[in-house]
Amino acid sequence: MFDVWMGDIELTAFVLIFSIIVLLPIQLLLCFKARNKAIRLFPVILLSISAITLYCMGMTSTDWDGLGYLFLAIFSGFMLLMCGMGWGIWAITRLTKKEKRQ
Repeated sequence: MFDVWMGDIELTAFVLIFSIIVLLPIQLLLCFKARNKAIRLFPVILLSISAITLYCMGMTSTDWDGLGYLFLAIFSGFMLLMCGMGWGIWAITRLTKKEKRQ
């Protein structure tokens, strides 16, 4: 995908692994266990703010730093997508439980 390295770590693979192993289970745990909707939406709010901020910084920067900001905006957008997948899994299980009760 992107060949972005930070030291000896490929940043793309790190973000993918972090999103699948850490972020998705945390979002699922919050969706299933937390009663307050604001607590469930906390990762989504944080990642949305970071993606929008990084995108704006990338668009306003005039040198090569802008490209780095855009890569980070894409990575935070991917992590936001994984949170959306967690919400989708939660919604599907909730619908199947409702249909099972009826």
